[in-house]
Amino acid sequence: MKSPVVLFLACCVVSPALADDTAPIPPEPKPRPEEHEPGSPPTAASTPTGFSFGSYGRVNLGVDGNGHEGYATNVVSHGSRLEEPNYLELDLYYTGAVGGSDARWRVVLAPAFTGSLFHYSGDFSSQIAIRNAYVETEHVGLHGLSFWAGSRMLRGDDIYLFDYWPLDNLNTVGAGSSLRAGHLDLQLHGGLNRLDDPAIYQTEQTPARGLGPPGSALVLDRPRSVLSMKATYRLGTDGSPSGSKISLYGELHHISNGSEINVSQMVTTKLPAETGFVLGGQIGAWLRPYTFANLFVRYATGLGVYGDITQPQTVDLTHSSAAARELVLALSANYETSIVGVMVGGFLRTYSDPSGLDFNNNDYVEGIFAVRPQLYPSRYFHIAAELSYQSRHYSGLDPLLERQLKPAVWRASILPIISPTGAGTYARPIIYAVATVSSLNQDALDTLFTAPDIRYGTSTVLYLGVGAEWWFQSSYR
Repeated sequence: MKSPVVLFLACCVVSPALADDTAPIPPEPKPRPEEHEPGSPPTAASTPTGFSFGSYGRVNLGVDGNGHEGYATNVVSHGSRLEEPNYLELDLYYTGAVGGSDARWRVVLAPAFTGSLFHYSGDFSSQIAIRNAYVETEHVGLHGLSFWAGSRMLRGDDIYLFDYWPLDNLNTVGAGSSLRAGHLDLQLHGGLNRLDDPAIYQTEQTPARGLGPPGSALVLDRPRSVLSMKATYRLGTDGSPSGSKISLYGELHHISNGSEINVSQMVTTKLPAETGFVLGGQIGAWLRPYTFANLFVRYATGLGVYGDITQPQTVDLTHSSAAARELVLALSANYETSIVGVMVGGFLRTYSDPSGLDFNNNDYVEGIFAVRPQLYPSRYFHIAAELSYQSRHYSGLDPLLERQLKPAVWRASILPIISPTGAGTYARPIIYAVATVSSLNQDALDTLFTAPDIRYGTSTVLYLGVGAEWWFQSSYR
């Protein structure tokens, strides 16, 4: 249990020795492709034919000041990513040419793993998911036109500090198309999912017929259909290191009506058809490589509030989520030179549950703001600090504590970093140590833990850890 502490102290002591003051400061990073976050793979048309692969991954561990496992202290829906669980994604690609032109087809497969690692838990089982499994074509029939079908993550720009996509972030089985015409990009997608939820899908055992085995009857089947649309207009000269963009985005969600059966209580509940939508936009600009800013706004109602793979936890008297509302304002920015980089992220979010009750404890306003300056004293050794404040204000009284909760957390972190690819806040892979001090108010303690929990009552939380993160040709798009 002491190894993270020892490794952290070793990094702090040894890392200055790694700094070679005679080594030249590396030049500024090359421009990334337009509209692509660091780590996104190149388009099919810009890659050679044949097999290629990429990966995204993070592995970390830590302890608190009392010798227990380290833990997160977030009280908002998307807080600091520094204590996120381990995650590994392998991105496999095979690209082929179409005729003698620049048209291409590509197969993308991305298995992903999460949960405790075998070397830590001794348990050989893992949580495995297929994050991408689709075929796409590009420039087939018309230059700038692409099609895809299969299982895919559809994502726009993120706030890295929180691992949060505030506008477009869908996990879908479906199909889509995009068209780039001059400075205008158009994207259209449609898909289905059927969550493992008794309000979505139910079967009932039926007795055997003749000599056959018992069977099952399908008594409820309400798949969700999701339609998304995005239009982006890019300003500036193609190939220029600077530019800007304006994006408009929308989603439409729909579930048909049905009847949920509670077998143990012999009760049937009629479920109405439900819909929801998302409307949002983004303004982005980049002045030079890796120096950019993005502003987001997102408004959602009904099913759209909960995204595509989450069901409402509360409903109104008619078992509908139509009255749910969400409004998000968000910011992501990065400033980069050869000697310093600064990441900034923040969002303000209001949520109203569908019950429609006044002074409802399920309604809240939350927000977080974080800044991470990073210095490059040498080519391969960096030092970063992260400061953040987050809070959530509930509208009603907590039913157990009989008071209105306003949890708040201040956090301060320092991260010595070894970066073998050179300077840059987005340079990966990295090996890092982290020391975080979190200050929680009483409401934060009461929100995160209950009295029997060994973490309850500790208002100043220390986290000491080590970790690694990497990405290359990662299939985030």
